[in-house]
Amino acid sequence: MIRFITLAAAAALIALPASAQSVSAKSIHISTAGKSVEQVKAEVFKAAKTLCARETIGASFPIEEMRACMKNTMRTTFAQSSDPALQLASR
Repeated sequence: MIRFITLAAAAALIALPASAQSVSAKSIHISTAGKSVEQVKAEVFKAAKTLCARETIGASFPIEEMRACMKNTMRTTFAQSSDPALQLASR
């Protein structure tokens, strides 16, 4: 069975001003089959960076919002995983 992690940058919507909240959250699916925890973490980081960069375009405080988006997106992604090793990565 192939396992996937779905990464969504919904956390970025919280940080954006009310006028920009009409932007819908995007998602990226990452296969975890045959990959180590370190490999999955690296792919999740890369995907979170991509999603959060899109979500924070035009932000008032882009560095702070990017940082918050990355942190929240990665924590949420790992917490929702069914793999106990990845769940530990969310802490």
